[in-house]
Parts: sequence; C-alpha cells; structure tokens
Amino acid sequence: MERTWTYEQQQVISLQGRSLLVSAAAGSGKTAVLVERIIQKITNAKHPIDIDRLLIVTFTNAAAAEMRERIGAAIEQAVERQPGSAHLQRQQTLLHNAQITTIHSFCLYVIRNYFHRIDLDPDFRVADEGELKLLKSDVLDRVLEQYYQEARPEFLTLSETIATGKNDAPLKDTVLKLFEFAMSYPWVEEWLEGCREPYQISSMEEFASLDLAKGLLAYLKALTGQWARQMRLCQAVSMEEDGPQMYAELLGREASQMETAADSQSYQEFYQNIQSISFGRLPAARKYAGDPLKKEQVQKLRNEVKASVKKATEQFFFQEPGQMVADMQKIRPVADMLVEVTRSFLRAFSAKKQEKNMLDFNDLEHFALKALVDEETRQPTRTAEELRRGYEEIMIDEYQDSNYVQEAILKAVSRESEGACNIFMVGDVKQSIYRFRMARPELFMEKYRTYTQEESSRQRIDLHKNFRSRPQVLDFVNAMFYRMMKADIGNVTYDSQAALYPGASFPEGEPGMFDPRFLVVEPDGESRDKKAPELEAQAVGMEIQRLMEAQQVTAQMPGTDAGGNPQPGSLRPIRYSDIVILLRSLTGWSEAFVQALGEMGIPARAATGTGYFSAIEVQTALNLLRLLDNPRQDIPMAAVLSSPIVGLDGEDLARIRTAFPKQKFYQAAISYAEGKAAPGEGKLHSIEEASSGEGKLHSIEEAAPGEGMRQAASHSQTLQEKLAQFLQLLGKYRQKASYTPIHELLSQILEETGYQDYVYALPGGEVKRANLEMLVEKAIAYEGTSYRGLFHFIRYMEQLQKYDVDFALAEGEGAEDVVRIMSIHKSKGLEFPIVFVSGLGKMFNAQDIRERVVLHPRLGIGMDCVDISRRLRTPGLTRQLLARQTAMENIGEELRVLYVALTRAKEKLILTGVLKKAGEKLPSIQAVTAEDGFLSFLSRLNSNTFLQFLLLANSCASQPCPVTLLRQAELEKTARHDTIKEGLSRIQLLASLQQPEPEWKERIAGQLSYVYPYEEEVSMKTKVSVSELKHRAMERLLEEGELSLVSLFQEGEAAAPAARSPEGEAVPIQTLQEELHPAVLPERERYIPAFMEGIQEKNTGAKRGTAVHRILECYDFTQLPESLPEQLETLKGNGRLDPAQLSQTYLLPLRKLLRSDLGQRLHHAARQHALYREKPFVMAKPANEVLTGCSSKEMLLIQGIIDVFFEEPDGLVLLDYKTDRVAIPQELISRYKVQLDLYQEALERAWGKKVKEKLIYSFHLGKIVPM
Repeated sequence: MERTWTYEQQQVISLQGRSLLVSAAAGSGKTAVLVERIIQKITNAKHPIDIDRLLIVTFTNAAAAEMRERIGAAIEQAVERQPGSAHLQRQQTLLHNAQITTIHSFCLYVIRNYFHRIDLDPDFRVADEGELKLLKSDVLDRVLEQYYQEARPEFLTLSETIATGKNDAPLKDTVLKLFEFAMSYPWVEEWLEGCREPYQISSMEEFASLDLAKGLLAYLKALTGQWARQMRLCQAVSMEEDGPQMYAELLGREASQMETAADSQSYQEFYQNIQSISFGRLPAARKYAGDPLKKEQVQKLRNEVKASVKKATEQFFFQEPGQMVADMQKIRPVADMLVEVTRSFLRAFSAKKQEKNMLDFNDLEHFALKALVDEETRQPTRTAEELRRGYEEIMIDEYQDSNYVQEAILKAVSRESEGACNIFMVGDVKQSIYRFRMARPELFMEKYRTYTQEESSRQRIDLHKNFRSRPQVLDFVNAMFYRMMKADIGNVTYDSQAALYPGASFPEGEPGMFDPRFLVVEPDGESRDKKAPELEAQAVGMEIQRLMEAQQVTAQMPGTDAGGNPQPGSLRPIRYSDIVILLRSLTGWSEAFVQALGEMGIPARAATGTGYFSAIEVQTALNLLRLLDNPRQDIPMAAVLSSPIVGLDGEDLARIRTAFPKQKFYQAAISYAEGKAAPGEGKLHSIEEASSGEGKLHSIEEAAPGEGMRQAASHSQTLQEKLAQFLQLLGKYRQKASYTPIHELLSQILEETGYQDYVYALPGGEVKRANLEMLVEKAIAYEGTSYRGLFHFIRYMEQLQKYDVDFALAEGEGAEDVVRIMSIHKSKGLEFPIVFVSGLGKMFNAQDIRERVVLHPRLGIGMDCVDISRRLRTPGLTRQLLARQTAMENIGEELRVLYVALTRAKEKLILTGVLKKAGEKLPSIQAVTAEDGFLSFLSRLNSNTFLQFLLLANSCASQPCPVTLLRQAELEKTARHDTIKEGLSRIQLLASLQQPEPEWKERIAGQLSYVYPYEEEVSMKTKVSVSELKHRAMERLLEEGELSLVSLFQEGEAAAPAARSPEGEAVPIQTLQEELHPAVLPERERYIPAFMEGIQEKNTGAKRGTAVHRILECYDFTQLPESLPEQLETLKGNGRLDPAQLSQTYLLPLRKLLRSDLGQRLHHAARQHALYREKPFVMAKPANEVLTGCSSKEMLLIQGIIDVFFEEPDGLVLLDYKTDRVAIPQELISRYKVQLDLYQEALERAWGKKVKEKLIYSFHLGKIVPM
C-alpha cells in the first residue's frame, strides 16, 4: 500500500530550488521524508539526478548505514516498478559509492583526495580515543613542566588560582577544556585571542560593549521583571477580601522598588537600584481571620523574591562598578597566561601528532576546513569550487547537533557563495542534547528565526504530527512542556508550533490502560538500609509486575484490508522486551535496578557505556597478563590465586604468607609448592608423613591433633598441588609470551584454564564471556598500532584506566525478552511501547559552575581575582556571569534531555522519582505562572531536578496527571508478601518434580551427552599467516626440546623485552625449572613508547632486522656494491628510508652480502629484470596438511610475503634474510623450515616452475645457509 503524506511532509519532499530548514518534531517521520525526497530527486521524470550527486550527512555511522539501506530498498522497489529503467539500475550501482556519510567521514574523504593542497602526509592514520587521551596527558605534562621551570609570576598566579590542592589536575583539566572549546570553532587562534578581550577593558563603557555584558543585562531584565510581577501578585492576593490585607501597603512599596530596578538600562543603574532595594517587616497578623493559605502563599512568594534579590546582589553587585573594572584588569595577566599555555599545548600536541603521523577527529574537521576555506579571505578555495560542482544538494540530518566548524565546511561545498540555495537541513532543536560534544543548537535557532514559512529561497517547514505515540502520551508531553520550556532559559520556546499532534490511529483498550502514571517514592526518614536507586528500583519492579498482569500493547495498527475495508487493529499482552527504563545517568543506578529487578524475578539488562575495566572477569584476565609479564607482583598474584583459575581462598593465602613471612609472595608460593619450610623450620610434609607421625607440620597444621592433623595435611597437599599446577602453567605461558601475539596468548590461556567457560556458566554469563572476547579484540586492535609487546599492552591498559578511558560492557546475545535499562542519550532515535523515566529526583550536575575557572564555549574565560601575596580571593564578575549563563544553559539542556525521554514512549509513559518528605511536600506544591502560562522565571531557574520541574508543571496543568505516593514501609511490606508467595510456589514446583517421567530422563541424558561432530572446524581459523605457522612450529620444537629457549631469546627477530619488577629490577623469562630455581638470563633491551615513559627507543635486534629488510627492499641491485653508501643517502633524501633506520653498523654486513657470490647472482638477476622482492601471496591448503594434529580437510587460506626470489635459466631461487643471533646454521634451519617450505609451494604454484634452491642469508653468521 502506497504511503500517504501530510501536506507539510509533501512540501518537504517536493520543494526544489531553495534552502530548506525542516523542524521535525519527535516521531514526525523525518527520516522517511528525507529518504522519499532523495528518491523523488533520482526518479524525477524531467530532471533526474544520480545518487552520487547528493551529499547526505548524518550524525552517526549507524544512521548513515540505515539511510543507505533505506535508500537501497526504495531504489529496488522503483526498479521493480520500472524494470527497464537504465537510470534506476545505474543508481543501484552508484549507491555503494554515494556520499551518505558522517561529517568526519566526509572530512576524511576531502583530506584523502586533496592532501597535496594542504601539505599533509597522505600516510596518516586516525588515532583511537585511548591513545589520544594518553598523548594529550603526556604532552600537557611536558608543556606545564616547562612553565614550572621558568617560574614566571603570571604562571604561578595562574597555578594558585586554579590548582590549589595537592596536584595540578584542575589546571590540566582547565587547559584541556579550553582547548576543546577552541577546537569547536573554525579559527582556533582567533577564538583564543577573543577570550582575552573582557580583561582588556579600562572603563564601564568598554565593559558595556562586551557580549557577556549584554548577556548580563538581558538576564537582569528577566530577573527583575519576575521580581516585580511576583510582588504585584503578592499585593493582589493580599488585597482580596479574605487575603492578608495588612500586608498590602508594604508589598506595594516593595513592588515599586522591583519595577524601578526592572526599568534599569545599564549595569550601573542595576547596581544602584538593586542595592537600594530593602524589605520591611511584615505587620503582625494576630487578629487575622482570612484564608490562612493565602497568607502562607504571600509569605512564600515574597520570601522567594527576597532570596533571589540577596543571591543576585552577592553574585553581580558585590562591589562598585569601578572596583569591578579594576579587578578585571588585575586578572588580565592570569587570563593571558591561561590562553598562552593553551596555545603552547595546542602547538605541542599538533607537533606530536605530526611526528606520529596521526590525526584526531578535530584534525579531520580543521584540515578539511583548511582545504575548503581560505583562512585569510574566509572565501571558498579552488578545492571547494571543484567539490561543489559535484553536488546538486547538501542534505544534513540532525542539524541541531552541528558546530561552527562543520557549518563552515558544509557551507563551503554548497552553492550559496554563487547565489544558489541548495542546503537541506532537518532536525529538532528540542532534541539537541549533545552540548557536551560541542553541539551548537543556536545555529539551528538562528535559521529557525530567519527562514520564512512563506515561499522563499530560504524557507522553513515545521513537521508537527507525531506518528509514534498514542494521544495520551502526547497530551501529557504537551501539558508539561507548555509550562517548562521557554526561550529565556535554554533558547527554545515550546508553543503551538513546537507542540506534538497525533498523526496515527491506535486500537482502543480498557479505559485508563494507556494513561501516563506518575509515581513518587517517599523514603523513611530514619531508615538508611536502602538508598534512593534501590528503593526506586523496587517501586519500578512492582509496577512492572502489575503491568505484566493486565497491560496490553498494539499488535496490529488499524488500517484497511486488501478490499479497502477498515480494520480496527488489535492488542496483545505485553512482554518484558516491550519495557525500557530510561535514566539520566547509569552510574550508581543501573546496577541497583538490575539487581532489584532480578531479585523480583524480572529479567533486566543494562546497556552501560562504562564499567568494562571494573568487571571482575576483565580484572582477572589483566592480572594474569601482569603475572606473565612479571610474576613478582603481590596484588595480581593474590588476585589470580584467589580467582576460579586457581581456586584458593583467604585461608589458603594466609597459609602461604605465614609459612614464609620474609619472602616475596611469589617466592613464598614457589617454596610452598615445593614443600619447603621457612628458614629454621622443618620441611612441610606430605600426607603420608603426617599420618604416620614421622614428621611435623608447622604453623596452622601444627595445632591439628589426630584426624584433624590428617585433614590439615590433606588440605596442605591439595594446596601444594594447586600451586604447582598453576606455576607450571605460568612458566609455560611466560615462555610463549616472547613470541606469541598477545591476543593468541590470551585466548590460549582462557581456553586451557577453562576460565571463559566458567564465567559463561555464571548469571549474566553471556555478557561476562563477551567481555573477555572484547579484551581479546582490544589486544588485536592494540597490535595494529605502533606499539608491541605484553609489557606495553599491560601498561597501555593501565593508562586507559588512569585517564578514565573506559569501554562499555559487552552486550550478550540472546535473552531478548528482558527489560532494558539505558541512558536517555542512548535512547535518542529509538522508540519503545512502554517507557519508565526513572531517577527523576536526582539533582542536576552543576560541577562545571563550581570550578575555580568557569569556561564557556561562546563567552570564554571567567575567573576570580587572586592576590597571592595576601592569600586573598575576590569573586570575579566574569566568573559569576559565566557560571550563571552556564547554569541556565545546563537547565535548558536538561529540559531537552527530558523531552527526548518522554517522547520515546509509544503506548504508555510512567514517571518515577524519590522525594524526601513527599507526603508533606506534594499537597503544598503550588506553581507560580506568568501571563503566558509558563512557570515563572524564578521557578524554572531554581528547579534542580526533573521531578521538581514535572511536579510544578503538573500542578498547573488543565488536567493534572494523578500522582501516586509510594511509601517505603508499604513497598517493603508488599515485597515480603511476594517473597512468601514465591517461596510457596517454588516448594510446590519442587514437589511436582520429585517424580520425573522416564522418557524425559532419556531425552535430557541424550542432549547432555551430544557431541558436535564438526567441533574442530568451529574453532579453526579460515586464514592464517606464515608467521603464525612459524611461531607454532617454534612452539612445537621448544616442547620437543629441539630448540633452545635461551638461543631464542638472543637478540634478533624473535626477541622479546625483559619483564620488570615494581622496583625496576630485571625479571628474566625462565623455564619452569628456572621459575622454581630463579636464575638470571641476559637482560634484553626494551622499547617503551614515548607517550608512556618519555624515553627514546633503543636499537633492538627487531629494529635492526626491520632496517636491514627495508634497505634491501629499496636497494638497486643493478648497481655495483661500491654504490651502497650513495644509495643509502639517496633513499634517505627522497624519504624512502627513515633516517632512524640508517646506521654505520649496517654497512659492513651489507657490503659482505653484496660482494659475495650470492650478491653477484642478485646483481645479475636484477640486470636481467628477473629479481623480485616483497611479493605477497595467498594460497589454499587442506588444514590437516598445515596444522599439526588437525584432521580436518577444510581448506585454509595461508598468506605471507616473500622477501626475495630470482629466476635463473634452470629454475627459481628463493632467498630469505635473517638477522637472528645464532651459534650454528642448524638453528636457523629448525626455526624457518616451515616458513621456507610454504614460500616454495606458493612460488611454484604461482610461477609453474620449480624452486631449485632455498637459501637463508644470515647476517650474523655472514654466510648462506642452504635449506
């Protein structure tokens, strides 16, 4: 059935030749409309365009993928209707390359294609968040260290102003935050320079010209106007027949003072008029016989104004205007220094990224801007002109979340500078909730106010109708936001143009079934057993149980059948998966909800965005890796021993510790495993010795007489066996750690110990196992960076924890019928049949306005005046103003977050919150509203929770939603009753299971004993590298004793870094015997990334091998050996060879190779064009021919790169360079036979010729080693 569109939707789809701003309310079908507009453009009968002539920018990669999928499906349907259309068939092909992308992907596209115009090395990579966090911290530490060494007075004052505690973390945070604000603007240096402007004034006239002064005056106008209205309201109430008339005269005088203040036009006038406000003493009311509620109302409203006047005086009028200007001049050197430090960090950070040849997301935007806009003229560049010719229209989804850099980029590739309007923007400013990511909703609002709703080149269309939710949900949302959301706080007014109107029909249910619910939980005043999250979770659980009994949701929407007859639609009982619980923040709440709901028998899963590193299974795996790196770490050792991997308890650990109190815990564990005793004591005896009385057990065992002694000895024997097995496992994998990739090492450990299977069997096992799999994936990703080795991986993960770069907990598969718990931010763009919006009583986060330096993305820097010599801190007007402006914008953001939460519900909306003394407060809630129906400015300004906003708005709604009060005692009584009832049900269930049917026994036994016949193929990789097969061969040779472990650790390609103890001593890698009897092996050189320890790389054997291979890859063998130095300089000059790879130590062995018989053969082959280097290959072989012990005949892909081979008249010669330090040639043959055999087979298959020789050239031995 063809979809019908509303008039406004049809306009959005069909209007052409103009720039369009579409203000699309929640659930208005904006994505469907956008897709239809695209389809109409490419199927237009008169002027069809190709899909790749549109630039479609979305907010996330997921949104881009969904958009591409929807467009693809629409094109496919169009092709079915017009199968002969070559144009439509071409669109199916072009769709894969169409620019349906995020802004960062588009920036990357620009940079990749035009890097040469901005002097950028094209071989860059985009760094991950963790690496960037660490790099920022390291660079900033270096920058600040330089300033500390210089000890300039301005910097020391800055440090005293911000970092007054034990460390300078607040100073670092301030610099990084200012840096992030600056990077959200197109011209970074210009914005930073503008931050200094407020402190360069010399008079009040100059102050009045500042943007922040204009903002202050606007705020004071609104505030004093509210005072005047509220005092006049008090006077009006007092003059009523049953009002407190004795207050009327005083209230009138006070209202006049407020009105005088409201008429002020400058800061000086506000200062004088507000300072002159005075409140008299209310007359006595001993004989008052009027309405006591009116008297109380007047007093309450007047006290609210008094408190607001006092607060405003303390914030903005704490000193004379002249003194305020003087203090701002005193702050100037400190503000200048903050800007200077931020600039220094900006430049140092850019230099470090350039050195590492990597970019972050800010760089993507700014390099794209550099390519598209000339910084001096601010006009589009030649690159922008070339790109704009390829785009008929620029389409921007979620426009309300754009920033100024993105605006400049997209404007540059549009045709606006040519006088043509071709930008299509769609969004909803009421859903702009990414201010913390530098989203600037004022961009949307500017166009919302300036674009006309009439026919024009810049036109606005509003989509009002909501096709998602029932009228009951929409009516409640409208009723709340008609009272709460106004432009004076948050820049958005919720009026008839912004309201939601029903656009869909739903099947009818029982009366009241879909009405919103408002639950307020009152904790007991004296009870501290349950915190707010636990108490509210219990209330939510009880409501879910109630819903599961009677609630229904839509199964089929009303419509028409094939014959055009109307169908009423149908309902169905709800499932747990229909329910979602939305929270403002998951921290401290999601865990309580999952636990409480689980205890009530309600399956629940939280989609958290953090908490990965705190998961016990992840901590256990990381501790095990720490031990592989260095076993002499007591805390990781104790953690692993007490984990299920070993299975010791606290008593076992105490036995080990008390048996050897003077030894390190690791050495104590070894001694205990060997049955040794502490110095001066007899040895720990076996069970047989203890039971026969021939020996004596010490410590705890010593006190166990008779049978107890036998049990203690048995326990000690078990403990020794567990320790010995674990230490053997530890020694085995410490050997493997030197040559096994981290992800393989981790996978093997988890498999051999069975730990991954163990956590899978626990409650929530799917998530726990997925967390371990994610750790393996993180190891794979880490190995793709420039860092290597277990030592560095562990420290990398530790640094991520230190700098709060956390990952989301993995989400398990299956178990779909669960109640989902997620943050409001994560729910954006989604919809759910039943929505709980919980945690409404939690206070808004006001941390950013409590900082010693307040930063604002538009107004810049606000700080106090600090006199170091006198140790005095004077409030700064700029700080007070920026704090107030930030607070108001925060409230506006919170209201937009609440709007997103409430509009996720399709069928039913339930609000929950905890409120202390709710029984007293709820009846007395009485909102003050302005003439336009909104809550008063003061009411909205002073509200600091969602619950406070909603209760005030609900109290003055035309049809208030009933508020249900749930007291803690009642909740606990109901919970006890449910527990007893559930217990009886379980007893009955157990009784019914006492006599199981025989056929079920057989069926269960058969299922439990089933073995999957192709288990080997399940765990088998489809592709392996030659290097991996080489490592497996080495491992096998080690186990068979044919390869020396010590020789393997000699400096060369297979080398690995030595472990380090916490004290910094070398900890050599040892065999199991050496683990139990430590011996020192030669310490290896190690490489530590500069961002971790700030030291330079040393010239390790692995680096030498890389350098030699690179030189021989680039060397021109057609030249004579004498040309080697000249060739190296040429390669260095043209950038083909890194100067760091050049060393005089390489010249001698290279000359020896080039002058050898082999060198002459290479020279001759090169001159005959028969020399081939660095040739990659992929070939297929049956798995049983490749993997030792494998019986599967599944084909396995093997990939590798051949160093060099050359062709001679009688066959091919295969050559591999090796820099390993070995004593005899046979060691090289043992190590690399598998590798060379595979190279030979691949070469013979590809060339159809025989390999007559396989050679290894050993640079260490200086000779050829035939295979």
